[in-house]
Amino acid sequence: MSFWTGSSKIHELYTAACGLYVCWLSIRGVSVLLAWMPQGRTVIARKVQEWTLMILKTLVVALLVAGVIPLLLGLLFELVIVAPLRVPLDQTPLFYPWQDWALGVLHAKIIAAITLMGPQWWLKTVIEQVYANGIRNIDLQFIIRKLAAPVISVLLLSLCVPYVIAAGVVPAVGVTPEMEILMQRRIYPFLLMIVSLIGILSFQIRQFKRLYEHIKNDKYLVGQRLVNYERKSGRVASAPPPIPVAE
Repeated sequence: MSFWTGSSKIHELYTAACGLYVCWLSIRGVSVLLAWMPQGRTVIARKVQEWTLMILKTLVVALLVAGVIPLLLGLLFELVIVAPLRVPLDQTPLFYPWQDWALGVLHAKIIAAITLMGPQWWLKTVIEQVYANGIRNIDLQFIIRKLAAPVISVLLLSLCVPYVIAAGVVPAVGVTPEMEILMQRRIYPFLLMIVSLIGILSFQIRQFKRLYEHIKNDKYLVGQRLVNYERKSGRVASAPPPIPVAE
């Protein structure tokens, strides 16, 4: 084994698990192919084409949802929380993409769970629709247009706008280098605080408006609709004449 692997250590348990998985996958593929053989080459070619297309769609979705979004989310969390707390102003922060990606995967799972448990809004509707479709009925256009593109756009704006302000606008004003470094390192948590305050204030304003409407309706509104209302007619309906009975 040392001839093939060199000085790297091999974990026997992981190797055995990978080998068993490859064997199971091969046996499963052969069994499916044998089940399709009596149906003819045309059916087999169509099935292979469908499965290949589904695998390609799944890989694209995995690249976007499980690759790009967690990486951007982890990098944003690193800039907002970790770097201001751990790295002093006289030192340069170092970013490791693999660690940021792993951190982003954790945060993405937490955000997805909170979204599914929270109230109904567009992100929850999209995630539920993706779960309902499953892998076999995966809709690549829907996922990219409704889920991946909006989330990636928001994350990119959250990363790029503060950097443009700190690295482009602030130096043009003519501040000192120390102030530039301070702005570059503290602008992300500052903007997060501003956005959070705006979100909390807007939420409270909506809640107060709902409370005001509820109190006003309870106090002044008699009813939502009229019940048993009939317009009085000027004519009085006369009873039909009696039918004479023949003797």
